[in-house]
Amino acid sequence: MNILRSKMPIVYSAIIVCLVTVVSVSSFIASANTEAKLENLVSGVIPLNNLAEHLLVDFIHMETGLRGYEISGDDKFLEPYHAGKAQLELDLRALSDYQQQYDRLDTVMTVEALPSIRQLQDYYAGQLDLIRDGRRDTALQSVSIGKTYMDRFRAAHGKVMDEIDQIALDAHQSAHNAKRLARIVLVIGGAADAIAVILSVIIFRRAARAEKALRHSEETYRFMAESLETQNEEIIAQQEEQELTLEKLSERERELEAITGYQEKLTGATHLDAFLNTSVPALLETLQLDAAMLVVNKAALDEARGGHSDSDNPSDTAGNPLFETIYAIGYPSSLPASRQSELYGTARRVLLEKRMLESVRNVSEQERGFHLGIRQAADYYFPLLNDRQESIGFLLLTGYLTSSSNQKVRLAQGLIRQFGLAFMAQQTNEARRRQSVKLEQLNEQLQQEKRMIEEQRDLIENILESAHEGMIMCDRHGHILFLNQRMKNFLDISHEVGESIVTAIRIWNDTPTSGQILSSVEGLLRGRTDNITERFFYTTDDGQMRHVELYATKMGDSSKRPDSGFLFVVRDRTEEEKIDEMKNEFISTVSHELRTPLSSVLGFIEIMLHRQLTPEKQRKYLQTVYKEAGRLSTLINDFLDLQRMESGKQAYHFVPVELGALLREVAEPWKAEQTHEIRLHRPEREVWVRGDADRLMQVAHNLISNAVKYSPQANRVDITIRENGSTVSFEVQDYGLGIPEEAKGSMFTKFFRVDNSDRRQIGGTGLGLSIVREIMDAHQGSIHFESTMGEGSVFTVTLNAYQVGNAEGSILLLEDDDNAAKLIQVALMKLQIPTIHVRSAEEGLLALERVDQYPPRLCIVDIHLKGPQSGWDFLTELYRHPKFHRTPVIVSTALEPPHDYYEKDSEKYLRKPFTVNKLLQVAEHLMFHNDRRPAYIFPPQDESLIRSRLAQSGIEIESITTGSDHIQIEPTLKQGTV
Repeated sequence: MNILRSKMPIVYSAIIVCLVTVVSVSSFIASANTEAKLENLVSGVIPLNNLAEHLLVDFIHMETGLRGYEISGDDKFLEPYHAGKAQLELDLRALSDYQQQYDRLDTVMTVEALPSIRQLQDYYAGQLDLIRDGRRDTALQSVSIGKTYMDRFRAAHGKVMDEIDQIALDAHQSAHNAKRLARIVLVIGGAADAIAVILSVIIFRRAARAEKALRHSEETYRFMAESLETQNEEIIAQQEEQELTLEKLSERERELEAITGYQEKLTGATHLDAFLNTSVPALLETLQLDAAMLVVNKAALDEARGGHSDSDNPSDTAGNPLFETIYAIGYPSSLPASRQSELYGTARRVLLEKRMLESVRNVSEQERGFHLGIRQAADYYFPLLNDRQESIGFLLLTGYLTSSSNQKVRLAQGLIRQFGLAFMAQQTNEARRRQSVKLEQLNEQLQQEKRMIEEQRDLIENILESAHEGMIMCDRHGHILFLNQRMKNFLDISHEVGESIVTAIRIWNDTPTSGQILSSVEGLLRGRTDNITERFFYTTDDGQMRHVELYATKMGDSSKRPDSGFLFVVRDRTEEEKIDEMKNEFISTVSHELRTPLSSVLGFIEIMLHRQLTPEKQRKYLQTVYKEAGRLSTLINDFLDLQRMESGKQAYHFVPVELGALLREVAEPWKAEQTHEIRLHRPEREVWVRGDADRLMQVAHNLISNAVKYSPQANRVDITIRENGSTVSFEVQDYGLGIPEEAKGSMFTKFFRVDNSDRRQIGGTGLGLSIVREIMDAHQGSIHFESTMGEGSVFTVTLNAYQVGNAEGSILLLEDDDNAAKLIQVALMKLQIPTIHVRSAEEGLLALERVDQYPPRLCIVDIHLKGPQSGWDFLTELYRHPKFHRTPVIVSTALEPPHDYYEKDSEKYLRKPFTVNKLLQVAEHLMFHNDRRPAYIFPPQDESLIRSRLAQSGIEIESITTGSDHIQIEPTLKQGTV
């Protein structure tokens, strides 16, 4: 038992030592586990997160460098691109080690991230190849593709960051579990300590002898407890450090997100104003600041604007550079939007030191805010550098009621660096855009000048090609520079440009004056003369004789360009010679035709003057003189008529003409001729055409005259009228000599006469058929003929048929203007009464003659009408008509009424222009509201004069009533008046 008791302290001590050992070991294990988890978090997750963020930063550097290189073409912008590319390879290589540790990360990288990375790398390499190959426009057009690839990479990068966040979360959870385990171990250790205390008490009570050993054990335990407490404090410190690290990672992630979001807003603007309106407010929003101002050196700004300056000198009188505020936002409106001045203080220092400067100041009265609660403001000055690292301005950012922080300053510096690069690229782009606009304007001017030159060239070529003359231009040595197609075709010249003009004109060697022509041309080329003019003729290959006029002269101003060259013009005079020949023949014919009757007239008059003749011979001689005078009159009239027609001075009066009556009137005088019988074949009913009666009679007379003259062996001429629907024709047929085939094409040519033995005794000037054709053209008609030699000829005249209107019970409109007539007809449709439109007084009177029972309801008469008669003539005949003299009349004209004109109850005067409503009002009043009582109202005047005037118009007076200011006359109604 004693042995047992003696062993109990040892057992208790062993138990206590074991408990302490267990507690120490467990604490050590828990601490080591926690430390391993934290070490895994710090050494694994944080570098992995940094590597993933570096991937985005590397691509941002590559994209920024590539965008700058695309815009400016400067190789300096490729430095961040190559640096980012090299860093990207290192980061991918380092990231591959972590892929082996984390399977899910490896899956995301392999499936999502790495294909996007390779795609972007291939795109960047392709863009560089395009730019280096000189296809910058193609590269710039592909920017949107790069943005798409970048968006895909950002999506894949987001998934990688999500996976890394998940890994970090797992590591954090493991560390948290380790900490909880350590706490459990500490609790268990505490419990063990309690047990050890209890056991120590028991041991103290049971074994006083073991007190020393127990105290030693207690000291050992205290030491171990202190060690455990120290380890616990270390674990807590490590936990706090881990939380601080996580907070820094979160802040860094937010900074990267802010930089990424801001970089997206730095792209896509095509103009500097749009760029500033987008980028500067976004910068303030990202940095949580309140105001910004961009100040730029005027010289640099003018350089970016392509050399364009709003002022003559970008420096002051002392030679100091001037600066201009080109953008401001957030400051009081009292500040000027733009100013030019020299810089002082912090603004000057930031340009000299080229680093960010911060200044705290009291706010101005305008900046204190609505509640006047703002007292201080912090100004941050950021320098803007160009590609030569020279200060060109600064960006001033101001914050009210905010405090500075290293994190905000660091973020601001990064964003300002990006802003500076983008601003410089935008300035370069702005300058290029201005240059592009100028180049486009210059190109448009060049294209316009080119088009004008081409138009002038085409115009000159068209003029030269459309000229009736053949033209050859040659240099001072006589080599051909240009010849138009007429020269090639008409004169059969096949020589091309570059040959000698002397060789070209050898085609005329067979002409009688070829030697003279060649000598004149050589004299012109050698300078012996300034111009030449030659006329000659030659025979073509087909045996025709051509008359040609050649004239040549020097081109251009001899004082400015004495060696400009020569212009040779060849004009065909063959037709002129033919016309001259025809004129000569005509003159000869006219002379013969004039002399023959003149000789007869003079001869017979001389006989009658110098001899005593019987009355029978005197009568016979006078008849001969009269006949020959008629021949002279006909000849002169034909010639004068043709001249008037060709010059457009012939006046035509188109009226309805009954063709049968007109031809009968023309044929009647020919019946007295003893040689031929004139037979007229006409339909039973009347045939009407619209034309000039005198000119149509002239056509018929000329055709009958030719038929009689050219059928000497026949005794009959047939005239036949035919109706063919909308046209009417009449034929004049003779049974005489006929027309030869070779003469048919020239029958309507002036002065042309068929020349053969059968016709030598037939007189004439050759003008009759020409006159007939001119008259038919004026009537929009036609004439043609058919002829057989030895059997005779048939000449057919075709005219448009005229449909005679019937004005019975309708409104008769006399108006020569078709547009005005159509307007009046449309207006009168409201009255639901048919309207008949005629263009002349003759047509109106003809329409009245067709009325059987009911007179016209209303007559609307214009004064100036087509035809010889006017509207007044129509009204005179209308008022003389026994049945229609009370028909209501509206006089529609643009003329003032005559001084002796007075309106009647059934006649109103409307002066053009008048409204449709006015016309309808007057028409309705005359037709529906007129009592039909015949009355005339005159101002006070002589009653006898009124009676005489009315009597001249065929109006008998029933009564006269004299008022204070008028005279009313009621005429006597005639029998049969409607």
